[in-house]
Amino acid sequence: MLKTLGIDFRPTGTVVAEDGAWAFSRGAFRWVPAAVLLFLLALAAYSPVLPGNFIMDDQRLVESDNPLVTGEFTPLNIWFQTDFTLSTLGFWLERLVWGTNPGGYHAVNILLHGLSAVLLWQVLRCLKIPGAWLAGALFVLHPVAVNSVARIAELKNTLSLPFFLLSFWAYLQYEATALYRSPQDRPPRAWTGLCWYQLAFIAFVLALLAKTSTVVLPALLLAVALWQRRRLTRLDCWHTLPFFALAITFGLMSIWFQKHQALADAGQVLAPVGFITRLAIAGKVYWFYLTKALLPVNLNLVYPVWKTDTSTVSAWLPLVLALGGAGLCWRFRRGWGRHGLLLLAGFGITLFPSLGLFDAQFLTRWQVSDHLQYLPLIIPVSAVAAMAAMATGWSGKKLFPGVATVLLAAAFLLTMERANVFATEEALMRDTLAKNPAAADAHNDLGSILARRQDFTAAVDQFNAAFAESPEDANIRLNLGQAMAMQGRLDSAAEHYQAALKLRPGDSLTHKKYAQILQQQGKIRPAILQLQAGIIFQKRGQPDADTRIQLAALYYQTGHYRRAAAQLRLAIQADTNSVDALNNLAWILATCPNHRLRSGADAVARAEQACQLTGFKSATPISTLAAAYAEAGRYSEAVATARRALQLQNSTGDFQQAAVNQQLLASYQAGQPYHENGPDDAEPD
Repeated sequence: MLKTLGIDFRPTGTVVAEDGAWAFSRGAFRWVPAAVLLFLLALAAYSPVLPGNFIMDDQRLVESDNPLVTGEFTPLNIWFQTDFTLSTLGFWLERLVWGTNPGGYHAVNILLHGLSAVLLWQVLRCLKIPGAWLAGALFVLHPVAVNSVARIAELKNTLSLPFFLLSFWAYLQYEATALYRSPQDRPPRAWTGLCWYQLAFIAFVLALLAKTSTVVLPALLLAVALWQRRRLTRLDCWHTLPFFALAITFGLMSIWFQKHQALADAGQVLAPVGFITRLAIAGKVYWFYLTKALLPVNLNLVYPVWKTDTSTVSAWLPLVLALGGAGLCWRFRRGWGRHGLLLLAGFGITLFPSLGLFDAQFLTRWQVSDHLQYLPLIIPVSAVAAMAAMATGWSGKKLFPGVATVLLAAAFLLTMERANVFATEEALMRDTLAKNPAAADAHNDLGSILARRQDFTAAVDQFNAAFAESPEDANIRLNLGQAMAMQGRLDSAAEHYQAALKLRPGDSLTHKKYAQILQQQGKIRPAILQLQAGIIFQKRGQPDADTRIQLAALYYQTGHYRRAAAQLRLAIQADTNSVDALNNLAWILATCPNHRLRSGADAVARAEQACQLTGFKSATPISTLAAAYAEAGRYSEAVATARRALQLQNSTGDFQQAAVNQQLLASYQAGQPYHENGPDDAEPD
């Protein structure tokens, strides 16, 4: 069956130079149907997530936490200002194209995943490793990859790997055309090797900009060179040196960013863990990922946290086994050990950034996660494909097609099942909790889903379960407080907000939410203080119009008219199209008791802008415009505008406001503006 699809699993040659031009070996275009098939397999296996949903932190990374969306940076000045710069730019570009449609984002991830499978296949062909296409197919259908491909937020994985593999492939072409060209090959033009080298280098830079865990490429290049030629030459070391320099630079930048920016900005602190403990955990992490790669069952979003006692022998056993396995392979390096060493060492090299040896934000949530081995997965799937090809009679191809079909069918079913779990956030959280009831994040996220559904009783139960597992998590405290507030349990909600602020005193959102509770309790002055703190701790470049409108309302309620107007002007600066800010400012300028603050002309300008933004279809800004006309002495326009507002209010059944507007209309008809009661000049301190 596989033969009829135009797929040939035999190893082929690499790209060779013909008359100094880049050219593929004879019959290269026979591989196009096989490449298309890899994309089709990806689309079929991941069909459950199409058109899909935004889950977990997908929408946050696309919108509110994207500095290109918030205006903190521009596409020109974002470079090297954030981690995963290219991925951030990718999210921004996708948002311009897809908007709030998750289907487009999911399709891009799936197609990038298919592209990685094609490039992996080509890399293995260049290395003449048996079962190259099968390796690409196993990668595209591996269920461990679902955690990366089905989550829009993991664009950094699916975007970085194609560049990583392209760089790998281009460097192999550079070796074939410039460093280790076969004597029978025609000599290439002088620039051919340089072009391959430049392509490899540029692709590596792009991979690093997408995700810095790709720093492992030069070490993997040397490992493969040692496997190929059984020794490293000066040429190998010299020509990978620029790649190492780039990798070290980006690696140090990433370590600094994770420790001093990512963790600090999120207000997160890692539990103190010594390097010895981290080393022992790293051994267990290594075998955990290798086991899941070779036997992908019981996959979960959140795995239980291990308790590691370095004083016990069992804590060091995984690391000893890994080193022992490498030593055994080295002992038999002249035979089968050479291939085993490439598997163990190559997997360790690619997994190195995810072993937890350095401070990183992911360590605040998990020790291991499927998405952290997306790139390392290429090593074990390549090994499995090669062993399947060799063990089933590669040359005769008697059993290989059948074995390959069985492997792919099993992988397809597992991936399809896993993709169904990732189709909705609720299904994902319930699956996670069924396998790990102690997953506090899953309880918290499920509680948020239930709260959005207005099922606050069930939501509080989930938040309480999360709180029981992680009492020091400020987000859980915040969510628990919000859910209790929606139930009317204001005192209990206030306690959780206070606890959240003790855990994370600089969190702007918590200050704002707590202010709402205080306002509902009638504690206006403390609410003002919380809103002021919320504005102070607002992230740079993030719009704060709503907070300032809320603060202005409290100022106005306490008679601080000037302060209210000042906050509304700042809100308009933050969002020039804020109808609420424009309407409220116009109302203050037209009706407040302080005659020194009133300005009919300015009120008219603000109210007219608010009415234009609403298309003169909202009664509230029209009523405000009538009051502004009256303050400006334009009574005939005030009367006509008030009647227009009155007509809208009656048509929509807003009879209470219609009654108020009727009284205002009478004042305008009498040639009098409307001013609210209060002291004329003095304002409270």
